[in-house]
Amino acid sequence: MTFNSLFFLLFIFVLLPALIKRLEALIKRLELNVDERVQKWLDINKLLERVQKCLDINKLLELAFSKVPRFQYSSQISFILGIIFTYLSLTSDSILSLVAYILSLVFFVYLAYLHSDDLFDTFSNTIITFLTFYLFYNLISSSINYFFVETDWTIIFKNRRYILLGPYFINSETGDEVWRFWPPLYALLILVCSGYGTLRENKYKFLIPYGIFSIIFIFALMYDEDYYSEKNQAMISNRGYDATESAMLLIGALVTGLLSYLLTRNYCFKLGEHQVNYWQNTLIYLSFAGFLGTLLILDPPGESGVRPSAWGGFVLNLIFAFGSLFIGFGIGVALAFGRRSSFPIFSIPSVGIIELVRAGPLVAWLFFAQFMFPDLMSPIWDAEFASRIILVFSFFFGCYLAEIIRGGLQSVPHGQYEAATALGLSPTQIKLQIQLPQAVRTTLPAIVSQMIAMLKDTSLVYFFGIRDVFKAAQDIPQQKDFLGQDFDALIFIGMMFWVLAFYLSQISRRIEKSLGLINEGEGEVT
Repeated sequence: MTFNSLFFLLFIFVLLPALIKRLEALIKRLELNVDERVQKWLDINKLLERVQKCLDINKLLELAFSKVPRFQYSSQISFILGIIFTYLSLTSDSILSLVAYILSLVFFVYLAYLHSDDLFDTFSNTIITFLTFYLFYNLISSSINYFFVETDWTIIFKNRRYILLGPYFINSETGDEVWRFWPPLYALLILVCSGYGTLRENKYKFLIPYGIFSIIFIFALMYDEDYYSEKNQAMISNRGYDATESAMLLIGALVTGLLSYLLTRNYCFKLGEHQVNYWQNTLIYLSFAGFLGTLLILDPPGESGVRPSAWGGFVLNLIFAFGSLFIGFGIGVALAFGRRSSFPIFSIPSVGIIELVRAGPLVAWLFFAQFMFPDLMSPIWDAEFASRIILVFSFFFGCYLAEIIRGGLQSVPHGQYEAATALGLSPTQIKLQIQLPQAVRTTLPAIVSQMIAMLKDTSLVYFFGIRDVFKAAQDIPQQKDFLGQDFDALIFIGMMFWVLAFYLSQISRRIEKSLGLINEGEGEVT
């Protein structure tokens, strides 16, 4: 859609009706003395009313779409079809492209009709709607054109294992160690799917997205197409490995996750609310145990494992993120209660740690962990780089989390403390079972935002030469077949982080909904 088209639509359906409306008011105000014969022959007011009626966008939309049946998911279906026809308009021939372009606009206009009460209720809202649609449509069409039409993603498919796991686990000599990632994947899917099962929602809210993501994962693993290699001067596969065994293991993991969801959901429907809460807490403890188990599988005691210096790829970023979140949450809770303590032995160190860590940028603390920490702790603790980085991330996340939780603790009424004391609960029980749950509930959006920020901050380890996913994005464009494709690699890595961050935000919204925190004023429901 061009800017000229936008200006034409704004003039016809927004500016012209507004001018006619003002002209009508002006004519009525002037009380023109016109001969009756002339007035009958040319009734300006009626003429203007007819023109305004013809240009009323709400009436035009009602005339065009009033007989189209509505369904529960009409908006979602209309949006998806608009995206599909936008894609077809960019990939088809001239005539088919024009037809697909018109159909895409029709579906977007129908989407506007479904929400016309909010989009076209006032003059300013109508202008904002047209301008927003112009920007949105051009952004969508440009994104589709870049991701699905113009860009050759062979660089990603050829290096898919490198991006995910790093160089060590795809090396011909050490590639047999890749089996160490399959047990953690099975455990992760079981825990995540069981967590969804405890929500006791409509099963299709889980099954449809789960099916879509399963198809995407299997496609990403199995996709195979030949391309011309400048290095080999021949056509070669963009996969470069036998995916049969991996596909069977992946399908097994996805089926296991699906079964765990169905079993947990059916079981939780028979339980009371307090029993479901107990089961959810159990899953949280099991997830922490699963993370420790992942570290033991990757690097067990002795010489049989894979040292952290060989870890890499997106998995390494996830290990840093999850380790920092688990440990940092405990640090944050301890510092939050310590800062609120009336005992100086707890409050002064807590304030000192929080202010010291928050005063320095994360990169400075990572430099400290990488270069100064080994000298300070030697010979007491000869920590691997992964342990040092997780420790820094944990303290950094924990200090910011402490202030978030402290704000939530201040919102808990003091009467609940008095009531819990009257019931005979100890101070520790009051803090952990009465005050902390309510503080977490009310500050959940801020906590999730900090978690997402920490996930993205793990990419800073790239500056220290650690082979995380951004290091992979720098390395793969140096290959002879993909010289100069740095932007494509970085865009893809950025999209991976965006998808994971968006997924975490959706989980947060579901948890908020289950706690009654979606609508304003529902905090007391908890």
